[in-house]
Amino acid sequence: MSIVIFFLLALAVIAAIAYPLLPGRTAGEAVALADAEIAQAVDELRRRRRRGGLLCPACGAPYQRGDRFCVRCGGELPAPQEEALLCPQCGTPYHEGDRFCVKCGYALAEGTA
Repeated sequence: MSIVIFFLLALAVIAAIAYPLLPGRTAGEAVALADAEIAQAVDELRRRRRRGGLLCPACGAPYQRGDRFCVRCGGELPAPQEEALLCPQCGTPYHEGDRFCVKCGYALAEGTA
């Protein structure tokens, strides 16, 4: 009886090792592709955060508030909208009446809020 159990366990181990190696198994490729897409999305978010989240409508290059022309394509950038209230420490927009920044916790001046 113990020999049968041994052979069944050995067969299960072989199957567990061999199954991912069978042709048509692309799980490893899918994971690698998903990892690459995630890394690319994270890099894009970091670039946007560094530049204030503004992108040129023509080429997608990031730009800063106040820029009138894109540094990559030379295209005219959209006119600035009504100035939003921004946290002086991290640049996150806040609403009138807020006492603290929701992102960094900075105590906003009561005169401006």
